[in-house]
Amino acid sequence: MSPRPPFPAPSRRRFLGLAGASTAAALSGGLLAGCAPDGPRPGTGSAAGVDRLDALIPDHIPFAGPAPDIPGVDGAPDGFTAYPDPLARALDGGSRGSGGHYRAMTPLWGPIPPGLGSNSHYALVNERMGATVEFNFQDGNTIIDKMNAVIAARDVADITMVPDWLINLIPQFGRAVGELFEDLTPYLAGNAVEPYPMLANLSSDAWKWGVFNERLQGIPLPAQPFSQWLFYRRDLFEQHDWPLPSTAEELFELGQEINDPDNNRWAFGDFSLVARQLFGAPREWRYENGELVHQFETPEFRATVEFMRRVFDAGLVHPDLVGGGGNSKELLKSGRTVIDQDGFGGWTEAYQDVLPENPDYRMDLLPAFGHDGGAPVLHRNDPSEHTVFIRKGLEPEQIEEILSVCDYCAAPFGTEEYVTYRYGAEGEHFEFDGDGAPQLTELGQREVSNGYLFISGRPPAITESQYPDYVESFTTWYNDAAQYAGPNPFEGIRIQRPTDYAGLETPTTDKVNDVIRGRRDVGALDTIVREWRRDGGDAAREFYLQVLQDNGRA
Repeated sequence: MSPRPPFPAPSRRRFLGLAGASTAAALSGGLLAGCAPDGPRPGTGSAAGVDRLDALIPDHIPFAGPAPDIPGVDGAPDGFTAYPDPLARALDGGSRGSGGHYRAMTPLWGPIPPGLGSNSHYALVNERMGATVEFNFQDGNTIIDKMNAVIAARDVADITMVPDWLINLIPQFGRAVGELFEDLTPYLAGNAVEPYPMLANLSSDAWKWGVFNERLQGIPLPAQPFSQWLFYRRDLFEQHDWPLPSTAEELFELGQEINDPDNNRWAFGDFSLVARQLFGAPREWRYENGELVHQFETPEFRATVEFMRRVFDAGLVHPDLVGGGGNSKELLKSGRTVIDQDGFGGWTEAYQDVLPENPDYRMDLLPAFGHDGGAPVLHRNDPSEHTVFIRKGLEPEQIEEILSVCDYCAAPFGTEEYVTYRYGAEGEHFEFDGDGAPQLTELGQREVSNGYLFISGRPPAITESQYPDYVESFTTWYNDAAQYAGPNPFEGIRIQRPTDYAGLETPTTDKVNDVIRGRRDVGALDTIVREWRRDGGDAAREFYLQVLQDNGRA
């Protein structure tokens, strides 16, 4: 087994810069008020029922690439336990570009590689595409600041990637998108997509997320169905012969068995967000008996708070995390905690960091279970996690050339094109290791970045074949968990949330955390919910109910 992949795969967690933000976004319906920008804010939101917009999106023409080792079911991603050999060719013939030069703005985490003229990887990929892309990378941890500035200044790059969680935080984005970015409907809708077969390979649900103001304006990066769950240290479980829990009570009792503060070991990190799914709380809203009920108002949410209060009161959470500080990832990697919630990207990142020094280290996901041994209610992601836009005002032939660039960068795992834009040239930027997976050379580590990944999307897949047991565990978990996706009354409706409502989420969550951590009585939850309703929750309910009525669902 290869100990280290060339660089971390992109994930929703990495696009947010930290796990706490990503899990909060995924489990609160994408609201991250703590990152909201300063300046004028719209008070009203909007919604588009994407099930009405089939005529605006491309025809779906699947690409028959390499067969996965473990096919995904019920929408779960495919898994590859070995790197495909031989690689498929996604696009026939040579480059389709005509020599254009375009600026692209995307986030990046880590050092910025050498630029054009000093980067042989860029030269290789641009030659293959027949067009030059010049990246303007922004620090992924502060992308919100830069994105607000360029949108406000109306100064966007030719190609701009916007993380979807950020769209709700940009004032008046629904209006700005039509003013700043090209209408792609005539270029891609229906069979117009045929010149771009890799874009046609993207799912229809993901494409619908690129529709704004009843026009197709964005190219999606399709998302995995879920973002996070409970991880456990499988190596420690096997060492101590601890059983896997199948109910909340078994999880609590297991925590008591694991907990050993005298030996610097605690059972848990703070897994409050995943606990909501264990107890069956909705992702955000539930529509029942003709009314919308928010997660905060449900008995399942109250049961979650009461359970997590028991966990904290019993001293089962590492003390560094009780006060809201600490590094939950490092605690799990070091074995000072044994079970914790995290985004899925944290799995491979831990393997990269730990396996070189400890080849016996293993993480895994607890099986999906509900609090009473029945089914959990897993919170499904929106179908796209990032959207790529093309600047308005370019000539039609330039737009077509950029679409050909995006088409090249949409080539999926297992293709020659994917290896080229992701790793470069064999023998120069990477070598295939003993497991058949690409490993960056010293030159590749200096020059190769995730830039080309960020200017298009591709079907999600579990591809870290350098960790075959990881792929097998992850896909097995996903194929079971996919059946437990909870109902969402707004499925298929893209909503630009009212900003005032987004700003309400963080203070309410802070108050709930005070209850969970013992700083307020459990009885205060009633007051917290009343304050939420008074300060904007009820107004948000009216807005969301109108969305359902407008789309014939209420």
